Amino acid sequence: MKHQFTLPLLLLHLTFSASPPPSSPLDLSIFPETKTVPYGPRLFLTSDQNYLNLVWCCDIPPDTRIKEYESATWATFWYNGATGAAINRTADNVTQVSGRYKNRTTSENQTWKLGQYNTTMELRFNKTLHYKISCNGVVAGKFKVLYKYWDKHTSQADQWTLLSAGSVGLYNTTHVALNTIRTVAENTNNVVWTIPGGVVMDDTNTGNDSQAENMTELESLTRWRAWIQLAQNVTCCSPVAAAPSELDLLPHKLDNQLHSHFRWFMELPFVSQNQSSESEVLWYSFDHRNLHVVSVCTYCNLSDDSPQYRWLEEDLKAATATNETHWILVMGHDPVYEDEEALHPEVETGARKQLDKLFAEHKVDFGVWSHERWYERTKPMTNLTVSDDRVSNTLDSVNGTIHYSCGTGGAPLQHYNMGKYKHTARFEANQYGACGFFRTRDNWYNTMFLTIQSDGRMHELDYLTITKDLPQPSPFIPESHFSKFMKVFGIVIVIGAVIMLLITILIKAVQKHDPSFIPNKIRNVRYRKEPARLDGSSETLQVHETEIEMDIADLPSRKEDKVMLLEEKEETELQLQSAAQMYGVMM
Repeated sequence: MKHQFTLPLLLLHLTFSASPPPSSPLDLSIFPETKTVPYGPRLFLTSDQNYLNLVWCCDIPPDTRIKEYESATWATFWYNGATGAAINRTADNVTQVSGRYKNRTTSENQTWKLGQYNTTMELRFNKTLHYKISCNGVVAGKFKVLYKYWDKHTSQADQWTLLSAGSVGLYNTTHVALNTIRTVAENTNNVVWTIPGGVVMDDTNTGNDSQAENMTELESLTRWRAWIQLAQNVTCCSPVAAAPSELDLLPHKLDNQLHSHFRWFMELPFVSQNQSSESEVLWYSFDHRNLHVVSVCTYCNLSDDSPQYRWLEEDLKAATATNETHWILVMGHDPVYEDEEALHPEVETGARKQLDKLFAEHKVDFGVWSHERWYERTKPMTNLTVSDDRVSNTLDSVNGTIHYSCGTGGAPLQHYNMGKYKHTARFEANQYGACGFFRTRDNWYNTMFLTIQSDGRMHELDYLTITKDLPQPSPFIPESHFSKFMKVFGIVIVIGAVIMLLITILIKAVQKHDPSFIPNKIRNVRYRKEPARLDGSSETLQVHETEIEMDIADLPSRKEDKVMLLEEKEETELQLQSAAQMYGVMM
């Protein structure tokens, strides 16, 4: 079977790969103060798939009045590649924004504020969205949105892609995954980047977990501020969604999850804002075309009576029942499929069993994780065991959930050999990049692992085609402009004819029942006077017809006098003939 996904790049199907460059943490001093220049634009999906939420940040110097700052902060957007040169407060599509703030102490012991602003932008049919962002009147460069309007009626011809890369962090190798995602987004419509945990990898440069757990809020904020600048070349053009890892929720306190920097920087606009300690803010779902995406917190409570479990059960039940989505993908940080022989078996084993139970019940297609820093694809699995042992790069149906480890975002890779386990279908521990889920048709997905090598070419590993037996909708034939015009023209003609008919009927009715409706001056009136008494004798019947012009006051008032308009001539003559025949008078 031929590959249906075609990226306009040279894809090399690798049977082996070279070792990646050694990974080392970045020096955060390369992310200096921005001096009020906007940075870190990030696009998020909204509940309406044809709107995007735009968020960006700005460093606000000490002793700045926030109200004055906000009054000169806005976003502006335009369509189809316009220059956007004359952008000012009076331009079209200029939007005042809302903001929120955090205090941040700099290396000079000055207290700055980190401001975050957001607004909503509309996607339009067959148009490319561009935007600029400002802080206190200082405008950042132009940005082009690489995500397009979606028309449900033409979705059969629409292509969309979900890329997943977690364990990203702040490393010299992070750019490989970021460049891979950006390149795919530039060459394929409608790309969403999901991060299954490991966003900033809030760890110290030494990698000591105990030191990481003692990280202060200021140190964590500094890392997040650096990360959004590092990733902005991707997040500015394609929507992003993330699941939290344990380290992403640092400073690590059980009562700090809702106030974590993960929530502040990465929450989607439509997730719950409940302020309880077990809010849904750390788990949520959204639809990406006909793919239902669920993000879970594998480090949060997943017992049967937990808020997250109850929410997840209801969400999957609703996704299974609807005809809007045909595929389900669940992402989180810690993998579900690991058993006691694999790495980290002690981490949330109960959560794995709970998730696997729901996956089997609601027929989840894909599970995406990143706790392990390698690429791995499992065979379809149910109840933590292999349920489909076929060896093929084409599956016409899936009996179970296929799990992907996509911890290849930039953190140091782990060279553990997962290939020795029977549940593993493909394993790669030598490449940074992203897992790709490419929708070809409603019933057809292609999955693969993508990476950009030092030669600048996109390389593809582990190509898999998965199809489902879904009812196919009737092909949609777009209506031509001429057809639309004729339809509107015909409706106008019919409405006009109905109105004229109603007016005519009304006039006739008024003329018949209301003589006062007749104008004062009547011309061309046929006047006829008949004897009051017709006793059947033809000798006594006299008929007179005269064409006259008279005022209405001159009309005879006696009952036997009749006035008839010329338009009723034929009916009148017929009545005269009938009367003449009755009394033996020849007309």
